[in-house]
Amino acid sequence: MPNKQEALQEIVTIVQNNQLTVNEVMVALTDIQAITAQRSSGILSRLFGYIGSILVFAGICILIGMQWDQFTSGARIAVTLGTGFAAFLLALVAIDHPKYDRSATPLLLMAALFQPTGIFVMLDEHSQGNEPLYGVLFMSTVMLIQQGAIFWQMKRTTLAFTTIFFGCGFFITAMELLEIEENLISLIIGTSLMCISWALNSSPHRAISAFWYFIGSIALLIAAFDLLQDTPFEVLYLGLTALMIYISTAAHSRTLLLTGTLSMLAYISYFTYEHFSDTLGWPLVLIICGAAFIAIGSIAMRINTRYIRETI
Repeated sequence: MPNKQEALQEIVTIVQNNQLTVNEVMVALTDIQAITAQRSSGILSRLFGYIGSILVFAGICILIGMQWDQFTSGARIAVTLGTGFAAFLLALVAIDHPKYDRSATPLLLMAALFQPTGIFVMLDEHSQGNEPLYGVLFMSTVMLIQQGAIFWQMKRTTLAFTTIFFGCGFFITAMELLEIEENLISLIIGTSLMCISWALNSSPHRAISAFWYFIGSIALLIAAFDLLQDTPFEVLYLGLTALMIYISTAAHSRTLLLTGTLSMLAYISYFTYEHFSDTLGWPLVLIICGAAFIAIGSIAMRINTRYIRETI
């Protein structure tokens, strides 16, 4: 019964986030064939759109690479930054027209690649500084403001992704310039990304939450291991992995369940190798570890089935 209630809450959240009406939900439930056909045609259309965009992007890159040495300083900036900004403007125009809305996403991604490249080219051609991090900070600031402002207005998932990406670049670079220790930077960024992913998971931009959950959890776990390794508090890392598994049930995230489980198994392997590899009991320890792995894997599958799969 509790699982049914959680499933109903998930359905309500999806309906509210996507502004669906009761009639639209009822039609989708009753006319499954039409919905399936519409979904198939949409997937096919999107697939060809992405393939076409990749070919266009590859062609532009190859053309620029072939002619790069012949370009002047202004031409190099124009073919990189200019191309990216033009793609960005075309994407904004496409968003406002339902007929061309599907082309907006590849154009936004193309712009997010060409514009930073163009900014780096411009700085390389005209800047007088010797610290590359200031160039990265400038690029990240410009792109964060641009992508964040348009995301605030348009609420597109692609823009949410690029805003988070350039936001990470900005804060990582700023903290490096402030000479903050690398592991502390990873802890801050990893924790922040997991909090952002938690918010994304209950929003219309849920599709990108798994990716940022993965990046955030990996950054957090690696930094925590580096800080705790060879200290009296090293065993706390095992507790952190268990906490990650618990959070995965609350967040209904298979990604966190996977990273938490794998990191727990990896730490158990590391711990037993470091402390028992030179003893005669090493084969026995391997057997115990194997049994522990099987047990942890079984528990992870039960968690996925009971607390995550049924609520997605």
